[in-house]
Amino acid sequence: MTISITDRRKRLDLHLALTIQGEDETGHTFTEETRTRNISASGISFESRRHMPIGGRVHLSITIPAALQKHFGGQPVYETHAVVCRVERFEEARVSRIGARFLGQGS
Repeated sequence: MTISITDRRKRLDLHLALTIQGEDETGHTFTEETRTRNISASGISFESRRHMPIGGRVHLSITIPAALQKHFGGQPVYETHAVVCRVERFEEARVSRIGARFLGQGS
């Protein structure tokens, strides 16, 4: 499998282990374990039990399977910051679907 980071719109349905750190809508800091729904060169989609504000910043730690590590500089965990761009809440659902745009590793 070859992943091209030049096509920023292409979303890959990768369900990878994900740790999120940030603040919820009430200002409480949290750490949550979840999984990615899809990922692209510019962003990520995941589900969360937390209510995150649009515009909120989060720190993401994405566990990279050995077969894909060569696309991430050989790293077993890719860490980056992101900003929440989309929040979808569903009635009677325990989770929200979150869309976030990558800001970079040092942001």
